[in-house]
Amino acid sequence: MHIARALIVAISGLTFIFLPGLVVAAVTRRDLRAVPGILLWGIGVMIVTLFPALFLTSLLRFVIIGDRLPTPGMPYVIAFLGTMLAALFLEWGTYLLLRWRKIERAALTDSGLMAGLGIGLVTQVFQGMALVSAGFRMLLGDTSASDLAAIAAQSWPSLLTSLAALNVYRLALVALSAVMGSLVARALVFQRTRWVWLAVAIAGVSAWGYNAIGLALGSDSLAGGLAVIGYEGLLAALTLVWLKRGRSLAPPV
Repeated sequence: MHIARALIVAISGLTFIFLPGLVVAAVTRRDLRAVPGILLWGIGVMIVTLFPALFLTSLLRFVIIGDRLPTPGMPYVIAFLGTMLAALFLEWGTYLLLRWRKIERAALTDSGLMAGLGIGLVTQVFQGMALVSAGFRMLLGDTSASDLAAIAAQSWPSLLTSLAALNVYRLALVALSAVMGSLVARALVFQRTRWVWLAVAIAGVSAWGYNAIGLALGSDSLAGGLAVIGYEGLLAALTLVWLKRGRSLAPPV
């Protein structure tokens, strides 16, 4: 049974890494007018904006909580501030990237989509690598680490639900990131920064919803996993439909 469990964990890690990009590529139209290499620039935006967002979140947590014991609702507040800060840096970073590249108007929306896709593909990717590593270590009979022991002791329904929830979350994250990049690009197309603020609000609130479920129900619990599958599954469906209908939603040239 440990072999089956290890294989499922490793396969789940591989799907976590690769499946979302394949799904988004499958539903996105083929005639994208994006600037070559903009996906890699999106990955760079993610890397550059990650550290100041994490630093400010930690600083806010220290200022708000300090040495005091947090109240029951405080973790939700900290999670909300953290997700909003991350969204603020990411979406405005995408905006500055697209503006700096001086992309022609006809290619802006698609370039924003690809930049957002790059951000989504690299976000949380190390979690998938950790799952693959955990699966292979369990195949070799290693359960000495606390995380491996927890996976080995987890019930099958809880384990399968947790792994499915992680993959649905990852799919929604990548698809939503691509859509947010497209929204940010509209700020340049229409010369209205409200599109950037809309992207910040959607990205921040949707990420906070995922964190709130984990805080309320437990990230490894059966109920928490089912709630994440429902919540992130809805987000994934909506964003994939948006991407599928991208031609009709593209701004006029």
